[in-house]
Order: sequence, then C-alpha cells, then structure tokens
Amino acid sequence: MNLRARLIIPGLFFCTSLFSSDIYQSIRIFDPIPEKLRIIGSLGIPLDHINWKRDVFIDLILTKNERIALARKGIESTILINDLSAYYKSNNRSLQSRDFPLGSMQGNYTWDELNSRFDELNLLYPNIISERIIIGQSVEGRDIWAFKVSDNPNLNENEPKVLYTALTHAREPVGMMNLFFFVQRLAETYGVDSELSYLVDNREMWFVPVVNPDGYVFNEEIEPNGGGMHRKNRLETNCGDGTEKGVDINRNFGFDWGLDDVGSVPNPCGSTYRGEIQFSEPETEAVRDLLNNHNFNNVLHYHTFSNLYIHSFGNGSLPDEPELTKITDIGYEMARYNGYTVGNGLATVGYSVNGDAVDWTYGEKNMISFTPEVGSYQQGFWPSEDEIIELCSLQIHPNKIFALVSGPDIILESYQLSQEEITPGDQIVLEIMLKNRGLENSYNDINVNISSQNEYINIQTGSQVISGNIQSQEYYVLATPISISSNAVDGFLADILISIENESVYPRSFTIDLVIGERQTIFFDDFENGTLNWSLSGDWGLVQDTEQGNHSLTDSPDGEYQGGQETIALLIQDIDLSFINSPIIQYKAKWDIEEGWDFVRFQTFIQDLGWVSMGGIYTQTGSGQPAQTFGEQGYDGLQENWIEETIDLAQLNGARLSGFRFIQTSDDFEEGDGFIFDNFSISGFPSGLIGDYNMDSYVNIFDILGIVDQFIYEWEPTQRQIFFCDLDKNGSINIMDLIALSDLIAGL
Repeated sequence: MNLRARLIIPGLFFCTSLFSSDIYQSIRIFDPIPEKLRIIGSLGIPLDHINWKRDVFIDLILTKNERIALARKGIESTILINDLSAYYKSNNRSLQSRDFPLGSMQGNYTWDELNSRFDELNLLYPNIISERIIIGQSVEGRDIWAFKVSDNPNLNENEPKVLYTALTHAREPVGMMNLFFFVQRLAETYGVDSELSYLVDNREMWFVPVVNPDGYVFNEEIEPNGGGMHRKNRLETNCGDGTEKGVDINRNFGFDWGLDDVGSVPNPCGSTYRGEIQFSEPETEAVRDLLNNHNFNNVLHYHTFSNLYIHSFGNGSLPDEPELTKITDIGYEMARYNGYTVGNGLATVGYSVNGDAVDWTYGEKNMISFTPEVGSYQQGFWPSEDEIIELCSLQIHPNKIFALVSGPDIILESYQLSQEEITPGDQIVLEIMLKNRGLENSYNDINVNISSQNEYINIQTGSQVISGNIQSQEYYVLATPISISSNAVDGFLADILISIENESVYPRSFTIDLVIGERQTIFFDDFENGTLNWSLSGDWGLVQDTEQGNHSLTDSPDGEYQGGQETIALLIQDIDLSFINSPIIQYKAKWDIEEGWDFVRFQTFIQDLGWVSMGGIYTQTGSGQPAQTFGEQGYDGLQENWIEETIDLAQLNGARLSGFRFIQTSDDFEEGDGFIFDNFSISGFPSGLIGDYNMDSYVNIFDILGIVDQFIYEWEPTQRQIFFCDLDKNGSINIMDLIALSDLIAGL
C-alpha cells in the first residue's frame, strides 16, 4: 500500500497512549452556556452529533478520555451510556426478510461487501449504471471511486448533474446504505416508475459511496459486527493507532478552513482535527477534483445522525436572499414526508464548524448543498439492523427531489378561485401559479392544459401555451374562466386536471377539487355550555381567555402544564362523515409549549390504525424526543395571538374515522402556559339534500311518499337514506322524521 505519513512534532499536543481503550460514551452536561461549548469545541469534541435542550442540557458523544479532559477543565457530566459500541450491538435486532440485501456489519455492508454489491448492480444493469470511476486513493492506498446512473452511463452528456457522497466520517454507514438503496430503486423501476425513469433518462446522478475507505475498514477491523466509533481518516498523526489517529475529512475543505479553534482544532489527536493545510488529505483532494472536473449543480454530503438537512454556513451566518429562500424551499420539499429539520448548523443543533464540505461546495463552487444527518439521536451512528431499510426509505423522496431540481422542474405552486363557495350557474375564474423550482431554466414553449373531468364544469380556455421559458426560481401565472352548469348538484365533487408538458421538464399532472354548494356546519362547540361534548383527563378545563365569548378549553387552566404527563380532551359526540365531501375541522387556538420537547397533537381514530396525528396550517413535525413522536404533526413553540387552524380530512385518503381528540405530552424539565382552543367546528359539503329520500336531487312530496312506503312495507332504509332523512338524529327513520320532513317541504 502507498502509506503516507507526516511529521507531527511531539509534545505540542496532549495525546492518549497507543494502548488507549477508545471507549466511546454518551454523556449529559447541564447548563450548556457558551463558554462551556467553546471549551468543548476547543478540545476537538464534535458538536455535530448532539442532543440538546436549550439552556438546560447538552448530550455529547465522546471518548472516555475526552470526558476526563472535560472534567479537568471543570465541566462536570453525567454518563448516559458507558460504552456506545457495546450499546449498539446489544440493541441490534436482526432482519430476516430482505428485498434489499443488507450487510454483515449490523446490517451495513463491509468494504468488501459494498464493492461486491456494486459489481452485482453493475452486472445486472450495465445500461444505466457505469463502471467504477476511480477519483483518487486514500492515505493507505485504497481506491476512492464514484459511479454514475444515467441512460448513457459511460458517456458525458449535456444533462444536469447531481452528486451524492457518503461515509466521509467512517462511523456513519447508513449514508452509504441509503445510496445503494436509492440506486437499486432507480434500477429496478427503470421503465416502470415514470418519475424515476425520467431521472435516469434526463439526469446524470453521480455517487461516491465511500469518501473515507481507510477509516471504514478500520472500524470493520476493531468491531467486525458493527459499532466501530472511528471518525477520521487514517493519516499518521502520532496519536497512537486507535481512534484518535487521523484527520477529520469534514474539517479539511477549503472554505473557512481553520477559521477558529472551536469549529475545528489544530490538535492532531482531536476528533475535529482539520489537518495541516486545507485539502491536505487525499480524500478531500479526490472530492475536490471530481467537483472541479464536472459541472455539478447540487450536492448531498450524507452523514448521520439527528434527522436534519443542514445547509451553509458553518460559521452561523446565512446565504443572502434570494439564495436562502431557494435553498430552504428545496430543503423543505425534501423534508415533506420525513419531517427533517432544515437550517444551518447554528439553527439546527447550535454548533459552528469550519472547513466542511457543504460550505466549500456552496460557498466556493456555488452548488446547492446539504448535509443530510440521517436517523435520530437515539438510533445513533449504528442503528439496529431492522431500522436500516426504513431509514433508507425515508430518503427516496429527498434524493428524487434533489435530482429533479438539478435541472428545470416546473410545478403547480398554488391556485386561487375568484370566490370561496361555488353554486350552480356561477361564473368563476381559476388562477394558477406555476414555478420552476429547478436550478436551470426551462427551454422552448410550455403547454398547459386545463380540463374538466365531468359535465358540470366548462373550461373556456383549456389549452394555453407559455412562449419561451420559465427561468430558475421564477413564477408564471395563468387564469382561465370557468362556467358551472345550472344543473350541477349541491355537494358534487368536481375535478379539474392541470397538465404541464415541456421537453425540458418532467411532465406533471395536478388535480384540483371543486365542491359545488355551500359548506355546512356539522358540529360546533364554543364551550359556552361547558364541556358536555368532551371527556377530559388530566388538567384540561375551561378558562375565560377567549377571542370572543366567555369560555375556551385549555390543557392547563391553573397556569403552566405539568411535566412528565399525558392528558387528553376527547370529543364524545358521534360524528358521521360518510356522505360529506371535503370535510374540514377548524378551531381558534394559541399556545406556549416547550419547542422541540413538549407537544399537543390533534388526532383522529381510524379503524386498524388507531389514533393518527393530523397536519394543519400551523402544525410542526415531531422531533423524536420522548414527548414528541418523530414524524407526527403537532403544536409547540410560542403562538401568542389567536389563529384559525384548518385540518383538511382529505389527508386521510377516504379512511373511515370514528373519533377526535387533543393529546398533550410533556417531558420532565421545562413547561409552558399550554394549549388553548375555542370555536371547534366540523363542516363539509353534503353529497345530497337533507330530506331527499328518493335520491333524485329534489325534496318534495315524493320523498314523503317514499318514507310512508317504507313504513307500510317495512323496508330497511339504506345508510344514505338514514344520513339524509334521519332528521331527529336518533339513528333511524321514524314518524318524527316524517313530520319534520313535511315541515321542511312546507317551509315551516
């Protein structure tokens, strides 16, 4: 092997001995004031994988010797996990069924396995997966290689280029596994999945699965079953032969390299040692040269963990507008389904870095760049084997979106109708806003077709052409008049299909649902008559803090909510939405809930699924902390003024629901004033007329005769007839409903 070494003058830095046990621990430090964080960073202890409660505590991963060094600086800590490698192995659960083959190192591929896995994919799909492309060699002489997925993988085509890298830090293998998972999905669904096939045909997707092969092989040597904690490369730095040896590759890039001794350190034995000079390491040279030799538009540098998409800048500053909005919009779309937090390092985990890859690729090369941190703090660097496929699956949408936006990508950004409620005979205007959210301009004319999917809607200018292009990040607004037939039925759900076609973008179709008729309130509670409609646990009760009226409902009527609890406000009224189109739930609310830790969720009960948390206009995604289930929607932070929340039940995709509740959860440390809501309503568009027993869209004497026939012949009414003709809401059609229907027809 081509071993490289550099002279590090002994005695300048304190390093542990060759025979250090290199035990890694998880610890907690209370009262993490800035001075403590500065000391932690200056000792070379990474702050990029932490769990923290602002102003309360910070959880770190570090070696036993680094914990001792902190103690010498007067920083006390509590040990949470004494030996992380042992912890990862003891918590591993194997997975038997493998559509995606896993590896032997706690589900992750070893170095040899990942090389064999690539050979297998290349052999099976040579028409879309290139041969290995050697981009450099590591300190110990191992090949650093890339490959490309495209319809002509061995040609250099004039197509938008996107790069994905992984295993820059040697103890973070899930990033690498995610890339193989994505490539397998691309290959297996080519010609089947239209969107992924489009990417193969119209993008060059490049992958560097292992930036740091030496460090990864070292972890395999010290922990062959998984759990190795080495982070850096394997450069000889006179720090023994354990995990202190080497350079932190993600502190060795050129942008802001060596800016301070907190975001990286000059100590060769520190975990964040930046190297002697920028790009001193062959691993960073290889990535730099690849990026210099190809015109990439965007780059994902995969790491683990913390469920984040981190963008520039590592020094805590932000890109200027409109760049910042462009970056965060892409990040939010990537996080649409996995709920990852988007921001720079200071905003997401409260740390600063310098010399990292994402800052160099964006700040120096002007490529939109993110560091995805895959997995939660609890899953750590080596999640259980049975969690790997789910973690990889959660990156399919982000990886796909990142490839789409590498070129032009036109979407329906929003739409607006000239009036909220639509009745038969109306003339309305539909205005749609298109956006090119991609990083390149579209080219040639864009065809937009707007069509009705039923006889009640007439589109007057259905086909329109946008001449020229839509530039990157620009919007284009179209308007079309629409006529509603006078024969349209109240409650009818009408679909409008919008399709976008252009040779430079993926052809997309969007459906807009229009409901004809007036929205009707099915249930309403303003709490002026108390809490008769609700079953309450814990401290839920009424207060006089309202936007209007005298009462509202809160989880903490006597001040702050309590710590370490779960309380529930359950709606006990039976609400039947079987024949209601476009049902929504609305309520006024405000809250003061510890951000990132405590939570209030609005949930519906679905048979076979149980309670499901619902997303609204103001909900946030759970952080994964004990009181915030990761990925679920809820409320936290501070909302001082009353807002009107809307929960669209269409997100349940027609699932039959049978209950509603608010659930409040809190941890043991900090509390807030709680969650308060009022004017709770359920509304929708009935798919028929009240009293229309014959279902002929009229309410008249024939409906009375139909009910009389039911009584005479003892017919069983249908569920639809009961829904629209059970006027006294007792669950059946009886003489009282017949009297009420007669009064309705008579106008009484």
